[in-house]
Amino acid sequence: MQQKAKELFYNGDYNKALELFSKANLNYEAGLCALLLGDENNAKIFWTKDKEQDIATKWGLIILNVIHLKIKERPTFFQVRAFLEVYLNLFIQTKHLNWAENVISACDIFARANPETYKFIARVLFANGYMELSHKFLNESKKLFYCDPEAHFIDSQAYFIEGKYKESLNSINETLKSAGDYYPAIEFKKVIEQKINPQTA
Repeated sequence: MQQKAKELFYNGDYNKALELFSKANLNYEAGLCALLLGDENNAKIFWTKDKEQDIATKWGLIILNVIHLKIKERPTFFQVRAFLEVYLNLFIQTKHLNWAENVISACDIFARANPETYKFIARVLFANGYMELSHKFLNESKKLFYCDPEAHFIDSQAYFIEGKYKESLNSINETLKSAGDYYPAIEFKKVIEQKINPQTA
């Protein structure tokens, strides 16, 4: 039953997944399904059932406030690392864009717990096609961790998709300064250079 519920969840069938998770007394998972279905009250009911709340359930309860721009409890470093991208991505995919915007607007709060918050948000924005916004959050990330090769690599990919090949090359060069043997970046630089100088292809 649990495996079937997970399959339904990953396929986006949150109604049926909710039913199976509930029958299996998996209250965190059932609450998440309820939330993605837009039923905040039911999500809260599931997430307050267990006397001993785990880190995931506590995060869910925090998010129930954040999506309404309320901060009643601050998340931990590990909660932000484990759940921020997952929830933000799920909100975008399920068209709860106002919730996604409110979570993003709380980025400074999350960053106090985990300074990599800006990069986490940028990764989700990039994955969902929001290139301009991903640059914005990557710039904030680089203010804190300029030598983080992943931030520059994502930036390079976003510029490439936008057709800004010189900016893409500059960013991939920054990646390689701190991760010179990173094979995907080495190969991606070749792709960029071919776009800039197609006669060398």
